[in-house]
Amino acid sequence: MSIAQEPVVTDRTATQRLFGLGAPTRDVDDRGEPLNRMSMDIGALASNTARTPYGGVLAVLLDDLLGFTVWDRRGARDGLVTAELSVDVLTPRRWQGPTLRAESRLLALTADGGTSTARVHDSAGTLIATGTLWGNFVDLPAPAAAGSALPDFPEPGVAPLDWIGGRIEDGPDVRVVVPANPLIANKLGFMHGGVQACAMDLAANAALSRAGADTDTASARINYFRPIPLDRDTTFTADVVRAGRSVAVARVAGTSGGRICVEATVTGRRRPS
Repeated sequence: MSIAQEPVVTDRTATQRLFGLGAPTRDVDDRGEPLNRMSMDIGALASNTARTPYGGVLAVLLDDLLGFTVWDRRGARDGLVTAELSVDVLTPRRWQGPTLRAESRLLALTADGGTSTARVHDSAGTLIATGTLWGNFVDLPAPAAAGSALPDFPEPGVAPLDWIGGRIEDGPDVRVVVPANPLIANKLGFMHGGVQACAMDLAANAALSRAGADTDTASARINYFRPIPLDRDTTFTADVVRAGRSVAVARVAGTSGGRICVEATVTGRRRPS
């Protein structure tokens, strides 16, 4: 039960608007322990989640809130970058709208960064997912706001691939290609870490589906090595490690400018009949 609430006064980024994220708020639980909250508007897609897996978009909500929870303790440091994000999806389908609500707590803090954890529930109170983030503080001021107009936002309720403006290329390897797109930038001007995770989830699921695995994402473990600029295409290539009947695993690498920037291991769980 909440006993206090302090809104965070901040303009939402284009990515937060694109994914229907509310502004983060500082709060405390009924024991007086600090926590942070964030919502995601899924009113336009809730009825679609029975047939379309939207698990990848959870990474955007979790990365944003978990990162804020550590960033809020940065002290005199300029900002935070995600080093590792873990997402576990407990309820991959049939979410009840119109809103997902996430709560996050700080687990550990050092002079160099910290670790936070979060839980996501739908409007019926069902536990949808949990997440953990490890982030590093950086001394890099946020860039000046871009003066150019943003492109049009996609229509509400479209598939996740359309949210990030990507396309699937089905060659020897399954690849999701994400063109330069200012709608998916973080506050430092690079590709949002949650969007990267979403793209890797889409690539992994496409590769597993091609291999005959009828699964939904159960977990994703993402390691971020370097920021991804938004002035060129980024390619997320998936390789199937195992495509069993009950469990399937894919590894995904995200490359930009010929360099690997991020890698993930995505595990699928057999879809109930």
